[in-house]
Amino acid sequence: MITLCLAGMTASILGSDVQLKVDPLMVVSTGEVWDVIAKADNPVWPGWNAADTPILIYLPGVQDVLINHPRLPADFTAYDGPVKSQAGPIFVRDGKTIIDFDGQNTSRDVFGVQTLVIADTLSSRKQDVSYLLSDPRPADEKARELTYDRLRPNPYDHLALVAHEAFHVFQHRKAPNKGGNEMALAKYPVLSVANNVGFALEGEALAAALRAKTKDEARNAAVRWLAIRKDRRREMPAEAIDYEDGTEFNEGLAKYVEYRLLQVLEGRTPNPQLYLAQGFRGFPDLSAERERLIDQAVANLRGEVNVNNDPYGAAPARMRMYYSGMAIAALLDRLTTGWHEQILQPSTTLTGLAESAINASENDLTAALAQAKSGTGYEELVRRKEQLAQEGQGFVSRILEEIEKNPHGVLVVDYSALGNPRVGLSFTPFGILAVDDSRTIYRMLPLTAQIGSARISQSESRPALEDKKSKQLVFPLTADPTSAMASIGEALGTAEARKWDPLEFPGVKLEGVRGTICWDGPRLVVQLSR
Repeated sequence: MITLCLAGMTASILGSDVQLKVDPLMVVSTGEVWDVIAKADNPVWPGWNAADTPILIYLPGVQDVLINHPRLPADFTAYDGPVKSQAGPIFVRDGKTIIDFDGQNTSRDVFGVQTLVIADTLSSRKQDVSYLLSDPRPADEKARELTYDRLRPNPYDHLALVAHEAFHVFQHRKAPNKGGNEMALAKYPVLSVANNVGFALEGEALAAALRAKTKDEARNAAVRWLAIRKDRRREMPAEAIDYEDGTEFNEGLAKYVEYRLLQVLEGRTPNPQLYLAQGFRGFPDLSAERERLIDQAVANLRGEVNVNNDPYGAAPARMRMYYSGMAIAALLDRLTTGWHEQILQPSTTLTGLAESAINASENDLTAALAQAKSGTGYEELVRRKEQLAQEGQGFVSRILEEIEKNPHGVLVVDYSALGNPRVGLSFTPFGILAVDDSRTIYRMLPLTAQIGSARISQSESRPALEDKKSKQLVFPLTADPTSAMASIGEALGTAEARKWDPLEFPGVKLEGVRGTICWDGPRLVVQLSR
């Protein structure tokens, strides 16, 4: 038996010393997608040409691979080995990478150009394993879930991911200020029974619309969806509705691009190198892959997907909007035309476009809502969401107690003396856990904050609390701070404000700080002043 392995393939056999250390199949995938989206008549989204969009594939601390980038620093080296991408020339840099943490698939400024960013296969898998390790269930129960299907990367997902992140670059150009305000997640009704029941019903209606055999059947299911959405949103705060609309535009449309790509690729002849990927079977019929996306939409909208081991926080709520946006956009394809240009306008929403295309009467909506709530399983759905809310409140209380009773104490950054400063936080929206209207817990990634000239950053991910009412940030310390406090000396506890730069405590670093420091054992308080 001969085993082919592309990982770590070098170009030395062709006369070059440059080694490709990222998954080469990801490089091949970019070229396959570029053959579809990098042209004026892009069939995935009218008016989008990705020909000038650069690509970054990174393996943290190992290698950056930049493809088609026009402004490369001198420390990048051209790669001319056997792995090619139709997206453009390939350049690599070993060692320190632009992004030093795992699993970041996004778009961002890279050397002055908006670039699509993809984490290497190993990086994404490492992140998945870390989530699994942090899952509190017994090890044997988690091991039973490690099926080969779960461990094996899906090559069609790789293709979809490339299109998804490339589309974010296009969105940034066409509608740079349109999208959900992630801070709204701090007040989003994550545990609301009515909201969670309504979203679950929306998922069933949207799936029925996408699977309908005729346009009339699709419209009937769409009327049911619209009735459910209008009823669900009736009691929601405007900020939460705006967040849904913005995130469905930003992430939902990028997910829709994945769905469209799986329609456009069908019947094409693929790059032969793609057949080296486990599970790749060509493009003769991709209906099963599209059905998988619809299944995922139903499961996510029902709250049945484990997102970051966070059933009670913002992660599953945010993820459901990827799929609701995808499904609404795919529904619009069935009901109307010309919506791709309209949705890029500042005040246009997917819900608004769908409502116009459906054009349902109030009587139709009333009847459809009654039908949705009379279906089998409705009462059981309500019961499960009531149980989720109860369990979620208990979980939030436990996390809050863990912060307050951290064995090494906590660092409190108090900015109440500054009046109403602008507080800038850098966090992952998948790690938000709302406590109440004024308190929010941030998890999953290290939190950084900018308050005036003061910059505060965690060295590792520990739950951190923001209290807007008290104007405080609370960070659990990772070790006893006694030795760190020795450098402060006589200035500790004095009333006179002074500059501190930097201040380093176990797990937290402060720079550009002016204020006083008080230590009473479990609470180390830095009081910021002007």
